[in-house]
Amino acid sequence: MTYLTATLTQFKGLISCHQPVLRKEPGRSAVRILQRYFVPRWFASLYYFGKYRCLISRDARVQFSSRISFGKGTVVKPFAVIQTGGGRISFGRDCAVSSFNHISAGTEEVKIGDFVRLGPNVTILGATRDFKPGVRVMDQSFSKQVVIADDVFIGAGAVILPGCRIGQGAVIGANSVVNDDIPANAIFAGVPAKQIRKRHESYGS
Repeated sequence: MTYLTATLTQFKGLISCHQPVLRKEPGRSAVRILQRYFVPRWFASLYYFGKYRCLISRDARVQFSSRISFGKGTVVKPFAVIQTGGGRISFGRDCAVSSFNHISAGTEEVKIGDFVRLGPNVTILGATRDFKPGVRVMDQSFSKQVVIADDVFIGAGAVILPGCRIGQGAVIGANSVVNDDIPANAIFAGVPAKQIRKRHESYGS
């Protein structure tokens, strides 16, 4: 307990000042670098468990930030990455984030509802980059909100691009690329993802 108490004290200042830097600046935020790369993963797992009663593998990389929140019972499996450039990332209750998922926000929100299931290698992007000529790609980042409603299943390897809204009960097929809104209870698959049918419809209809 002595070692744990000392470690908690060591990071006390970081806990109190880990609000994101939202202003544009040429270099990376020093606070964000500390949150992502210098806070031990076991410590972040313990912090989120204590605050939200969620389970995060010590082999996952979840940025240590007040802008990231989890519902009770949500599980983050090994080697998942969750990080933000300032926007909120929120998970509802009883979600499952599988191994090798990458979930990132820019300055806009990424909101994930209750009972959402993400297969392995799913990518959810709240920010991307433009590629206009004459300007470095690294200087052309922009963000859009992503919203995933309750009871959504996203198959392995799927990519959700910035600005997408996925309706309640929707299903996204494996290796699909979602670049537009998905209606509730619809099954989408493909690149780009297209509607296959509704959940209440039979396969032959």
